[in-house]
Amino acid sequence: MKPYEQLSLQGKLRRLRGLAENALRQFGVTAVRLKLIGTDTNLIYRVWADDGRQFALRVANPKWRGVDAAVSEAMWLDALARDTDICVPQMQRTPAGDTVVFPQAAGAPTDRHAVLMRWLPGVLLGKRLTAKNITKMGELFAKLHEHGASWQPPEGFTTKKFDQYLSRGEENALFAEASLALYDTQTEATLRQMSEAVSQTYTALDPADVRVIHCDLWHDNIKIYRGQLYPFDFEDTIWGYRLHDLAMALLDLYEDVGDSAAYARLLAAFRTGYEAHLPWPEGEMELLMFGRMLWKTNWFARFWLEGLAKTAAFHARLYNHYLKTGELLPPKLPR
Repeated sequence: MKPYEQLSLQGKLRRLRGLAENALRQFGVTAVRLKLIGTDTNLIYRVWADDGRQFALRVANPKWRGVDAAVSEAMWLDALARDTDICVPQMQRTPAGDTVVFPQAAGAPTDRHAVLMRWLPGVLLGKRLTAKNITKMGELFAKLHEHGASWQPPEGFTTKKFDQYLSRGEENALFAEASLALYDTQTEATLRQMSEAVSQTYTALDPADVRVIHCDLWHDNIKIYRGQLYPFDFEDTIWGYRLHDLAMALLDLYEDVGDSAAYARLLAAFRTGYEAHLPWPEGEMELLMFGRMLWKTNWFARFWLEGLAKTAAFHARLYNHYLKTGELLPPKLPR
């Protein structure tokens, strides 16, 4: 059998499908159809079972998130289902009661883990970006933040905390020699200034505001069905600040909308929903958005140097404009 590392992308996906099939057997689910719908970080499959049920199966890449993330995700989803009216995915368990399995298949990697959840109804919220729906999104965030503050996680829940723009042990390659060779003098200076400002912003946040947060609840990690929101993809569950959670989601919203006036209207709608339940957190949210841009720039520095110079220069221009005007321009990188 040809080594996995020597396979084409399609060859690797065929091998990995064996892991998906093995995981379903461990969960006691017989699939009549299995469709691969996501490959960006993990493999995501939509599953049609022989008893009519539908599921989302995630075969996780440990280089992206570890088993501790999957375990913590399951713990919080169980608690949210028990304690709130938020429509979260229902975790499937094995006959032994496990929420995480370790599938094996001939010729496939042996380090993957998998989770299985009930398929959520509806369409992605990104297809329904109305003020009314974004107000509901603000309400959803507030409810999650309320629960995340009051919930006492059981033993085994993650101890990781998102308190800097790189908080998951990633290599910081922003100012590595190979990266510096690609920046012009002004871009390098701006990136260093931005990094310092973001670090100071995190340091100034109130430690009492730390709680369990989703940390990746952008609009396309939410479905809407008959007016009800269904959040999913809790894999990034971590301890963190409310302002960080909001900054990540609203930056993605601004990128998708791509227009300052439209974003301002949706931000106002989001705040209306959020502030119906909780006060808006203190701090300069835009600087945490720039922290996310630094994270993205660092990703290019680590994995794709060919795109680093353009990305770094674009984010530096946004930051310089923000310093001069207090205005965050549309943050979508031009093609």
